[in-house]
Amino acid sequence: MKKLIFVLSTVLFASGFAWLNAEEKTPEQIVEDTSTEVLRVVNEEAQRIKSEPGYVNQVIDELILPIVDLQAMGKLILGKHWKTASEEQRAKFIEEFKSMLIRTYAKSIADYGHAKISVLSPKAKNQGKYYTVNTELDLGSGVPLNVAYVFRKNSDTWKVFDLSVDGLSLIKNFRTSFSQEISETSLDALIERLANTNAEKAEPVT
Repeated sequence: MKKLIFVLSTVLFASGFAWLNAEEKTPEQIVEDTSTEVLRVVNEEAQRIKSEPGYVNQVIDELILPIVDLQAMGKLILGKHWKTASEEQRAKFIEEFKSMLIRTYAKSIADYGHAKISVLSPKAKNQGKYYTVNTELDLGSGVPLNVAYVFRKNSDTWKVFDLSVDGLSLIKNFRTSFSQEISETSLDALIERLANTNAEKAEPVT
């Protein structure tokens, strides 16, 4: 799970640098053109990212959120529970899920700051409003991970809404674990747990 969230954060952070030109680039170009830049920033700002949670929030708000379809992610993760959730519950879930990703990113980034990303040739022609970018992520610890980033076109802009690492989908992984938790407790209980955990872990990582 730690690696899964890290690679999500990497592409989202990377794509954030190119969001102003997102309408002119394919998702493949966004990943390829910005991966070198994001890893440079990650290495240079690793200590600040670890010690200043507020800095990560600033990066997310200014550079990442414009190209992330959090609404689609939340809807897919909650699945059938999204349909019965109120607007308030949906909004609270998305906010706490976003905070969880930020928090996990801040904790894991120091471990994987020297990663290398290679964009692979498309296996098949992407069509319509969906586009999958296949890459290899070398964490320097053995066989590279196969990472597929799934983009969806929203109006004229490509946005990330899922990824898979060696075939494991971020959306499906969270949907399975959260669905079980909701069935055993409730959606409100899940949101409260995420909120409490985010609040408890908000202190700087040392």
